[in-house]
Amino acid sequence: MNAVVIIFIVVSTLFSLATLGYVIVDVVIEKRNKEEPKEEKKESPVVAVFPPVEPATREVMPEIVEHIDAEEADAMISDSLAMEVARYEKGAGHGQQGIINVGVLDDNFNANDVVTLAVLKEKGLISPKIGKMKILADGILNKPLIVKSESYSIQAIKMIELTGGKVVILKD
Repeated sequence: MNAVVIIFIVVSTLFSLATLGYVIVDVVIEKRNKEEPKEEKKESPVVAVFPPVEPATREVMPEIVEHIDAEEADAMISDSLAMEVARYEKGAGHGQQGIINVGVLDDNFNANDVVTLAVLKEKGLISPKIGKMKILADGILNKPLIVKSESYSIQAIKMIELTGGKVVILKD
């Protein structure tokens, strides 16, 4: 019986010491984390790349021009930037699609006029049977216009935006 008691006391003591040691170690670690500021990670050294890579730059809309044709517009602005500056609104038409060129718009509208399918029909520039329209880039644009249509050629978008106008793409 004495052996069992001695074993019990030894095991209990070891267990108590192990638990106490665990608590002491945990307290010391916690105290060290609070006292010592964490060391900041050092950045890895910059490795030279050949050829040097320029950082990506965001394309900026060029200044407004007084007049423009499709070829000049293509040279001045990327397709992606042209699509980025276009605005979207609900109100797309349905049915047969008509087409009209920016040169016709330039001849029949004043600066800052709003061009819509209804206005084009009123002016007799497009058939009354047409339910939606596409703006094409044939001709020269000499003024800013606000054009609302379901579809455009990319050059027409560029021309309208580069003269200070606004492209509104009508969606369902």
